[in-house]
Amino acid sequence: MAVSIRIECSLCFKRYLSGRQQAFALTRMVAHMEWALEDRPRVDDLVEYETRVNYMWPRYKDAVICVYDLAKFGGHIVMDMIRTHPMVLIGGIIQENPFFQPPDEFLEELRERRATRLN
Repeated sequence: MAVSIRIECSLCFKRYLSGRQQAFALTRMVAHMEWALEDRPRVDDLVEYETRVNYMWPRYKDAVICVYDLAKFGGHIVMDMIRTHPMVLIGGIIQENPFFQPPDEFLEELRERRATRLN
């Protein structure tokens, strides 16, 4: 896992804990994902980050919304992002995501993609 992914996951969890330490029952987070475009990480790094966050959030009842500006991210990235989220908000309606893949399964696919590219 890339260092930047570890840092972002750690920051995300620290933000969550900060709310708990201040005695808030729930934390609502809206993550604007344009941060990922600043350093221009490999697409797989962003997808891996989104996938790994799914190990953390199911343990809590807090609301987290990842916001993607569709004009700034390519279609293949958006499709992978959709596959990392168990729920999606499309057209103002939140719904179960029929394209969601559990983190272990999706991380395996990412490993296979990287191996294919390296060969």
